[in-house]
Amino acid sequence: MGQARELIGQAVTDAVRSGFEAWFDDMDYATHPASPPAFKAGREPAGHDASRVPEVPPARVESTVTGDDPKVFFTYKVEYGGQPLVQLSVPPTWARQVAAAGWAVMDGRPVVDVLEWDDSVTPARPRRVQTALVSADYDASMHGWRAHADNRTCRVAWTREGTASIVMPWDE
Repeated sequence: MGQARELIGQAVTDAVRSGFEAWFDDMDYATHPASPPAFKAGREPAGHDASRVPEVPPARVESTVTGDDPKVFFTYKVEYGGQPLVQLSVPPTWARQVAAAGWAVMDGRPVVDVLEWDDSVTPARPRRVQTALVSADYDASMHGWRAHADNRTCRVAWTREGTASIVMPWDE
């Protein structure tokens, strides 16, 4: 399970970094940075500096076993400094069916549960998963650089070579 948490932490860290970089490029902040937010909740200056992409430390991942719906809770605001924290609520079967089987990260996204299996191949592989979409941007009204995750139920598409891709609901 420790290795699965490390993989999820790396996937979330990579998603935040690439999200910040994409936002920086799309908004042309290198030439025209956004103004610092009028209200600054935290004390980390890099969180409110739109003239550069901030460093993102490796995310730490905690998991708890729950009987409720599996989910990812993740929000990160650079203004507070520190390490991003990813909290997973996973079903009792997660360690065996997801983590140990190598499905903890698929297509660069954390997987907290396999909801449906494709039994037409051996070994069976995920057909639908509970995952998270990590978004990252610059909030000029208050928080500056920030990221969060939205939980998604998604279909998994497989290539002939056995490569998985998560299909977001709007791509169905």
